Amino acid sequence: MLRLTALLRDAREHDDGVSIVEVLVAMTVFAMIAAGVAMGIASSLYLTHGSRSREVAIGLAQDGIDRARTSTNLFGVVDGTSVQRVAGIDYRVVQTARWVASSGTANACGSGGGPLAYKRVAMTISWSAGGRGADQSVAMNSMVAPTSAVTAAGLGTIIVSVSRVDGSGNQGAVVSIAPAATNPDGAGPVTSTVPATDATGCSYALNVKPGRYDVSVTKPGNIDDGTSSGSLGAQTATPSTTVRVSANQTAAANMNYDTALTVAPQWGDPTAPTTAFTAPTTMTVTLRRKTADQGPFAVGTTTQVFPFTDGYKAVAGVPATCASTDPENWTTASGTAVAPRSPGQPVAGTNAVRAPVQLVTITLPTNSVNEVLANSVAPVPNSGDPGCAKGTQYRFTKLPLGQPVTIALPYGTWSLQSGRTAVNLLGIITITTPTTVTGIQAAPGVAPTADRVLLDPRRAP
Repeated sequence: MLRLTALLRDAREHDDGVSIVEVLVAMTVFAMIAAGVAMGIASSLYLTHGSRSREVAIGLAQDGIDRARTSTNLFGVVDGTSVQRVAGIDYRVVQTARWVASSGTANACGSGGGPLAYKRVAMTISWSAGGRGADQSVAMNSMVAPTSAVTAAGLGTIIVSVSRVDGSGNQGAVVSIAPAATNPDGAGPVTSTVPATDATGCSYALNVKPGRYDVSVTKPGNIDDGTSSGSLGAQTATPSTTVRVSANQTAAANMNYDTALTVAPQWGDPTAPTTAFTAPTTMTVTLRRKTADQGPFAVGTTTQVFPFTDGYKAVAGVPATCASTDPENWTTASGTAVAPRSPGQPVAGTNAVRAPVQLVTITLPTNSVNEVLANSVAPVPNSGDPGCAKGTQYRFTKLPLGQPVTIALPYGTWSLQSGRTAVNLLGIITITTPTTVTGIQAAPGVAPTADRVLLDPRRAP
């Protein structure tokens, strides 16, 4: 009995309990185990959610393929993009349809040379992973053959492709096809309905007799880029081209056609864009892009041009016959000082396209005639002026006498003369000998001599 009492007393005296360190260690181990379990559950839910989303995307892609396969008009199966919401998730559905010719070439309209054989339809479905990773997508494609031959044996097909400046299709352009005005070579009236271009910019004429045909397109407010064979080099609102149709083959008419850019050509000195000047009686501007010129267009009027993304270079006058007017033609070791290219959509949100010119201040004697005639003349050797292949002339009228007046002229070498060669006044012919204008003020870019003045673009703007 005493032994048992002693043992109990000893156990009671040495019972210290659980320390705080042991509690913290236990809680840490529990937290690690709980975090692992939670991550496992989250991963399982994410995989389940991703698998379900992928199944929905595959179903949407299959639906698109099935619609193409059951379509009674493959010409109506075209490119398209839509967004479909399923179970709170937005799926972006992109359909791409390309005709494939018997030659194996595939493009938007199918202008591969041989008969149109089948259509390749590709579906791409993409959706956001909702912050749990990168966007996901699935793709599916199929070849769909028409239920019967597109064109009857012995006849041909005309494919019309109309593209915008960015390469996308121009939808809604009205297409006209008729036997060629010259040398139709057996062509006959097109009996099938020629639809307006679809979403991919395509239109088709089926069962066309072999021969030569004129193809034209129209759409309000649109203009072509000047490459259509019927109007080569000249941008037009009604472009046309001629194609030859062979039996059991396709003929392609391709055009670049887009909403026209409206511009208002102007003259202006890059060094003094706000300075007023007296203009000649006629002013023109040519819009240059690479090697092609559009115009000349009269200053003070608006015109429409193809909206090339890199814009146009505005040049005063007709640079094709007078190279002096284009600053890029001048020779200089340090390069041209005047920036020649204007942006596609011109000055400060307006339609203004300014051709660079030089302002010149002159003073006519009080006993002179208030008119000045400026004629382009041969440049001084080694002046850097490329000169004019064809003489250019500008007339200034109603100028003040005995006081400075600022006029504007294109770059180059000019002879300024004051006076009329012949005036018929009340039946009396009077002759006034033109005299060289000597009251020309020298300035940056303006170098007058005894009988001419050099207007040089190679100065700091």
